[in-house]
Amino acid sequence: MKTFDKRKAFGQHFLCDDHIINGIVDAALVAVDQNPDHALLEIGPGRGAITRPLLTRLPIEKTFYVAERDRVLIEFWKPESRITKLLEGDFLDHSEEMLQSLGKMVVVSNLPYSAGTAIVVKLCEMPTQIPEMVLMFQAEVAKRLYAEASTPDRGSLSLYIQNEWDVKRLFVVKPEAFDPPPKVMSEVVLLKRRKEPFIALPDQAARAKWNNLLKTSFQHRRKMLRVNFNGTQWKNALEKSGVEPTLRAEALAWKDWIALWQSSH
Repeated sequence: MKTFDKRKAFGQHFLCDDHIINGIVDAALVAVDQNPDHALLEIGPGRGAITRPLLTRLPIEKTFYVAERDRVLIEFWKPESRITKLLEGDFLDHSEEMLQSLGKMVVVSNLPYSAGTAIVVKLCEMPTQIPEMVLMFQAEVAKRLYAEASTPDRGSLSLYIQNEWDVKRLFVVKPEAFDPPPKVMSEVVLLKRRKEPFIALPDQAARAKWNNLLKTSFQHRRKMLRVNFNGTQWKNALEKSGVEPTLRAEALAWKDWIALWQSSH
């Protein structure tokens, strides 16, 4: 395979710890086994720390997609015949139509720190296509994904993701697992699509409304709901819902969010 200049790879931190690599690969293959009619998509293969062992252990007939944005790395992966399709360019720039054309798939990725949140949101808005994902994030982001009610990391991202996905931390990844080492800790999480969401979002209008509720609720984290909702479309819903208006958004349980949502219709 061709060599490349690591300096050109968007400041990427390359995973080099075999124990962590094997843990990610094992989790991804379990997800593949549980969804045998699904393809596998890896976002950001880098130099192949995860990709190579995946290719070694994946069934030969398994459809395997790779998404890469770095031009040097794209050229690096083009000769690999086991890759069914190489998605070139920033993953966030790929259209919904193109991604839908890939069909059902499991996703694995060591996500770039700079775009991890945006990418997971895009992936989570494809629940009918994706049943499971094994993803690595900066620890600060990962904690927000699985944060429970009344904890400091609970926020709009937590609720937006958890509405449709169960999120579980698999393991912590120290900086020395990468070359070069980042200045922060990382975590690998497993996201599994819930059989039924807490709040059904049948179309983009409903999804936008749900997102607006969350953003409004957490607009000022330290303020009560009644303060954040004052002058918004959610004020009347709060009054009708029976939810305690002096609570902060991070303290609400799912029954409270459901009550707010139902009271807005």
